[in-house]
Amino acid sequence: MHTLYHALLTLVMILTLPVWIWRYFTTSKYRGTVLPRLGILPAETSKKDTTKPRIWLHAVSVGEVMAARELAATLMQRFPDHELVVSTVTRTGQQVAREHLPAATACHYLPIDLPICIHPVVNAIRPRMLVVMETELWPGLFRVLAQRGVPIFVVNGRISPRSFRRYHAIRALTRRLLADGRLFLMQSAPDAQRLIAMGADPTRVVVTGNLKYDQAMQPPDPNRLQQLTTRLPVPEQPVWIGASTHPGEEEILLELHHQLQRHPLSPRLILVPRHPERCAAIEELARQRGLRLQRFSTIQGNWEAPLLLVDEIGWLNGLYRWGQLVFIGGTLVPKGGQNMLEAAAWGLPVVFGPHVFNFREIAAQMQQTGGALRIDTPAELQTQVTSLLENPQRRQQMGAAARSVIPANTGAVQRTLDAIQQVMDP
Repeated sequence: MHTLYHALLTLVMILTLPVWIWRYFTTSKYRGTVLPRLGILPAETSKKDTTKPRIWLHAVSVGEVMAARELAATLMQRFPDHELVVSTVTRTGQQVAREHLPAATACHYLPIDLPICIHPVVNAIRPRMLVVMETELWPGLFRVLAQRGVPIFVVNGRISPRSFRRYHAIRALTRRLLADGRLFLMQSAPDAQRLIAMGADPTRVVVTGNLKYDQAMQPPDPNRLQQLTTRLPVPEQPVWIGASTHPGEEEILLELHHQLQRHPLSPRLILVPRHPERCAAIEELARQRGLRLQRFSTIQGNWEAPLLLVDEIGWLNGLYRWGQLVFIGGTLVPKGGQNMLEAAAWGLPVVFGPHVFNFREIAAQMQQTGGALRIDTPAELQTQVTSLLENPQRRQQMGAAARSVIPANTGAVQRTLDAIQQVMDP
């Protein structure tokens, strides 16, 4: 299986090489990542003078890095004689890891999943364990580590129904891949059942809960919150937030906000795209609708425009402090949604669209408690946003209901660490 996988991956890389070369020279986010992906790590990661054993934590992008914050800190408390090394796939994930995982002594990009790229990285890190966030399954990496006797822990695991159908179709191959994992610590019983149906050993699958609830309980970084307070004055008008939005959603939110400028409340909008490099295109969309805007990077205590476009990463959680309600992006387009628990922790009413397959259980709980509203069309979004802006009492009730979901579901960090420690220090 692994020989076939590596052969196919090599073929795909050769066939798509012109595309990657073009992207390297035309897209800034790909620059500076080539050598690490080929297995040549920065000096901070590959240093040989450390005598401490290392924990390798992998988090693919921003959401997984943020979900790992409390886990990373507590890992170092449980294993104080270890160092923490973090890998990501995306550039934004790398930046957030360096800013928000202070326990990490080094950060690097995950190498291409081929032995020729993986072996140098494993030799440099010499990990005692690999902790992988949210069911990132890498056959090449898992096989190399398993052959060296390094335990692999998949934590905060989830398998969506759509992913399950794909994996189950190749169950014979998936079973061999899953055999290299030491423990699969899943968010929910349905996730665990799907993984077992894919071929995982039932004795290696444990339900530990969702780390995102624990992370939502953690307060924002006080230094960054102080910077926000200095840079961003609190306006007199109510503020609504478009959080982690995707293409196809910004047009809807901007059109709605243009109409809301005729409302007596004259609310302001903080728009936070999922990918800040798209801000130039979003700015053009706003100009086409006659909306004045300011970019967050230029704000120094002078927020005057009705639209604030956030063109820097890592600020969303703190910005919730300025909002009266939030629309969660990735839900009006089929992206599966983004994390809504941080907004709930601030006591904000949450509005989301029909596509929440990445956060199905969280969305259901938020709806059941009355802390969130599902809308299916732009017209429904306009109705609900307008109603919430006009009704402070309703906002307060929904916000309290949203906040109540979090403490009722915490504890995943401790359960995850207990399971890891039973393997590492029985």
